[in-house]
Amino acid sequence: MVSARSDTDAVAAGVLDLLALGDAPDLDTVLERIVRAARRQVSARYGAIGVPDGRGGFARFVTSGISERVAATIGELPRTHGVLGALLEEGPILLDDIRQHPRFSYYPAHHPTLTDFLGVPIRHRGVVRGNLFVSGQHSGHFTRTDARRLETLAAYAGVAIANAELYAQSQRLAVIEERNRVARELHDAATQTLFSLVLAARAAALSTRDEEARNTILGFERRTTSALQELRGLVHALRPKSLERDGLAATLADHAEALRSSGARVVVDASEGIHLPLETEHALLRIAQEALNNAMHHAPESSVHVTLRASAKTVTLRIRDDGPGFDLQALPRTRRGMGLVSMRERAQEIGARLDIRSSPGRGTTVTASLPRE
Repeated sequence: MVSARSDTDAVAAGVLDLLALGDAPDLDTVLERIVRAARRQVSARYGAIGVPDGRGGFARFVTSGISERVAATIGELPRTHGVLGALLEEGPILLDDIRQHPRFSYYPAHHPTLTDFLGVPIRHRGVVRGNLFVSGQHSGHFTRTDARRLETLAAYAGVAIANAELYAQSQRLAVIEERNRVARELHDAATQTLFSLVLAARAAALSTRDEEARNTILGFERRTTSALQELRGLVHALRPKSLERDGLAATLADHAEALRSSGARVVVDASEGIHLPLETEHALLRIAQEALNNAMHHAPESSVHVTLRASAKTVTLRIRDDGPGFDLQALPRTRRGMGLVSMRERAQEIGARLDIRSSPGRGTTVTASLPRE
């Protein structure tokens, strides 16, 4: 018989080894390792971990034991209601049949039918940071020992999640401090080199009589010109007008002007006189830049319209393009939001609601709205 102390020590040792991510703890990697550790510690077939977004949904939701193909047929992310809501609000849940829980409603189509269920909230310094739950124990039901193991894991998970989030924040601060130096170097060296290559390629194409060689050189010129345009946009993104000095509206207009000088079709319609905390304006600027960068990358020929409006209660930033769009439902279900995580995180940091709408052939609209204090 294994004592409770030795059992807990064994779990803790395994978790510490598992979550030793060195100097660069990535949150998605942390979540994946936690949920895999949970399945392994209690011999579960399925596992999941969710980080709530504070608005009734999950900012991140990572599953283990369900393939991408099956996850794609299930549909949308779960919400923080029902049993998962009870898990966040009331604490650990241990059941032989989750369907008997008073807050259980139904399983979506194609969702595996789960019976035995073990879930625990993830807390750090008294704040619920997420929930962790498993199902499909090989014996058909979980035990109190399994519950203790999962609670131990959840305690370490709270520390690991907080550590990863703090690391991401420190990285962003380091990037802000470094961007001006990088921008100067890019402008002084790389942009001049690329511009010289464009001119050289153009001259070479005009001087050759070999049609195949001319086409190859012209293709090189086009790619180099595109790289030069992207680099000029990047240099400007690294060195925007000072928000503190000029405000968000002027900075957005200045950024759009730099993109237009590189061939982009961007229009900014920003109301003057909108005054927000500097951190809030910085987050909105980065959301706009991220959305514009995505539009320039995926729909370089599209027109993009940026609007900034304020009512008595709400400030709304909207970036809309008429590009090819994409299928939101085709994004991977077990690691949802990849590629959009940065915008969602920035919106969450300032208490804004981020809405992304897109469909094939109908462009993409990114809207960030937040209440005015």
